[in-house]
Amino acid sequence: MSKFSDITGPALERALELVNHAGGSIKGGGANAAEWLKAGAAIGAMKTGGRAVTRVAKRNPTATIAVAAVGLGLLGYALYRKNKRDNEAVEAKSRQIAQRRRHAASVTDETSDIGSDA
Repeated sequence: MSKFSDITGPALERALELVNHAGGSIKGGGANAAEWLKAGAAIGAMKTGGRAVTRVAKRNPTATIAVAAVGLGLLGYALYRKNKRDNEAVEAKSRQIAQRRRHAASVTDETSDIGSDA
């Protein structure tokens, strides 16, 4: 007689629940496994690419400096364009406010001349 043959009602039900839960977790884990596989592949590609870049940089330091300078130039140009676009939006907003103020100042208040002889 084995140890498991003495399991009674509630203990047996709990054991079966745990087995079913574990089986469901394994079945549902397939979707997560695909995501983990993609993440692992991306990390592996990044490591391999980093090694390749390091090798090229060691063999061609002048080309590495040139590529870095071009990259910094492109980054600077992108920041310049972004700041220019943001400043244009602020200036357009300030023009709208100035136009509203001019319009409000040019409108005469008709209630101010109540009681006047004019």
